[in-house]
Amino acid sequence: MSNAPSLMSELSADWLGNVLGGHVSEFTSEIIGSGEGFMGQLARVRLTGRGVPASVIVKLPTADPGGQMIGQMMRVWEREHRFYTELAPRISGIRLAECLHSQTDPYVLVLEDLHPRRPGDQVAGPTPDQARTAIDTAATLHSAWFDHPDLPGLDWIPDLDDPMSSSIGSMFDMGWPMFLARYSDSLPRRVLDWCERFVPTIPTWMEGYKTWPCTLTHGDFRLDNMFFDDRGEMTLIDWQLSMRVPSTTDLVYFLGTNMPTDLRREMQTDLIVRYAQRMRAGGVPDEWADPERITQGYAEGCLFYCTSFAASILTLDTANERGAALMDSLVRRAFSAADDLDAGARVGL
Repeated sequence: MSNAPSLMSELSADWLGNVLGGHVSEFTSEIIGSGEGFMGQLARVRLTGRGVPASVIVKLPTADPGGQMIGQMMRVWEREHRFYTELAPRISGIRLAECLHSQTDPYVLVLEDLHPRRPGDQVAGPTPDQARTAIDTAATLHSAWFDHPDLPGLDWIPDLDDPMSSSIGSMFDMGWPMFLARYSDSLPRRVLDWCERFVPTIPTWMEGYKTWPCTLTHGDFRLDNMFFDDRGEMTLIDWQLSMRVPSTTDLVYFLGTNMPTDLRREMQTDLIVRYAQRMRAGGVPDEWADPERITQGYAEGCLFYCTSFAASILTLDTANERGAALMDSLVRRAFSAADDLDAGARVGL
């Protein structure tokens, strides 16, 4: 549509009415999601009119030139557009925000407003019930798409050959000195050593995972993307980083970085067993729904995450207090998990 917005300031009542199939006489918009690691513009738009919801969420690509370049390289907006228009109708067993409109050129996404559901807080971490619900949701998604015959044809979703994953080595060299300056005194020394020794082996290490069956993963499986209602039911949002990779990828992010260390230590084994049981119940063969194998993939993935923070530090805006607090929590939790799991020894370091 010719009058589609590229900036929130370009939203119009006519455009909103057209895409929602009604009439909008007036609207107000409120920017939300700032400081939460979100690469885009996000607003809650309240509507007055006929045949339209009381409010919707409008999502646009970031206006920042650097962010636009990265987003285009990673094809994040194409991924989310195609997820909602092609894959969402085929997703069952987990709740998604209803997509009311999605388009390209420019990319614009209009979603159901999930209020009064509340997002989890990645800095604070989950409650035990939220952790169990998140694990159940992951197992439902992963088992449904495990080694699915349609996965190879979804070539717009990156797989293990994605160049962004293999670029960690070169980015590591650039970011590691800055990372050490900020964190070295507060992290386990042996995990820092593992990272430096692991980086040159990453291409070979990733090749080893090409023998693992893949599934559809969320790719950004964190609490800020999980909305909970009063009954504890969860809605999963933000599919910009969906991938076709081994299922442990989502577990690494959730268990290794979203859960405060004490809670992770308390619940980790039970959650992995719970996940394995649900994967098996969803039809996944025993050898791939084995808690030991899942733990191995999770532990190795934690070490990979630890090395990837050297690249992430290059984009850290220390003036953004919530963003900096989020980064700090991710780093300390991941390094603690890698240490507890003896991840270096598991990859032969």
